[in-house]
Amino acid sequence: GFNAQPYRVVLVHSREGKERLARYCLGRNADRVRDSDCTAAFVADRECGRDGRRFAEFLVENMDDANGDKGARRSASRTRRPLSSRALLKLRMLVLLFSSGYPLPRFLSVPISFGVRLGVSVLSFLARRLLSLKRSFPRLSRIFPESVQLLPTLSSAETWSQKNTMLVAMTYMLACTSRGLATCPMEGIDASGARRALGIPRGRYGIPLIVSAGTPYRQQRGVRD
Repeated sequence: GFNAQPYRVVLVHSREGKERLARYCLGRNADRVRDSDCTAAFVADRECGRDGRRFAEFLVENMDDANGDKGARRSASRTRRPLSSRALLKLRMLVLLFSSGYPLPRFLSVPISFGVRLGVSVLSFLARRLLSLKRSFPRLSRIFPESVQLLPTLSSAETWSQKNTMLVAMTYMLACTSRGLATCPMEGIDASGARRALGIPRGRYGIPLIVSAGTPYRQQRGVRD
């Protein structure tokens, strides 16, 4: 996702915090939260376009300086050209296009997102049909000599942000496992209640899942049961 990082991670490790979160977990998930050493709530940002300035600053900081000293320390094995203001603007526009995370009120961003996705879908369909016709009728290549540019399939802001968030959750679980910690991902939660319990603003953020982690309860000869 262009390294836009449309997610946050809220770590809940205090007894009071876990108890507040457990109230909005379904069934045995509440006990898993209470018994965990730490529970991570993965928060998807549906309006990552609001952080466009922070995203641009992040890219600039991680590119090599024109003088090369600071960037060389960060990336000794490769060099990159400094991003121009035009390139930064293009990246921000691409993030908005793919993420549908427009920095607008939801009653405006939702219909705009739908209209953009519908328009791209229509253009994508026409491009595929034209490509198919060019293969079936080679003479059309004389009329349309250039290659047909296929278009991507765009997702809603909810889908795009949750896809990126799930990748982070997977990496977190792998990291915990490498450290000998057991993990338990859970979707059985009341997301709106969990958001209130954690003090997360409504509208912009969603909670697709939480992951409880901790030392395995039983160990026998170094192998977890």
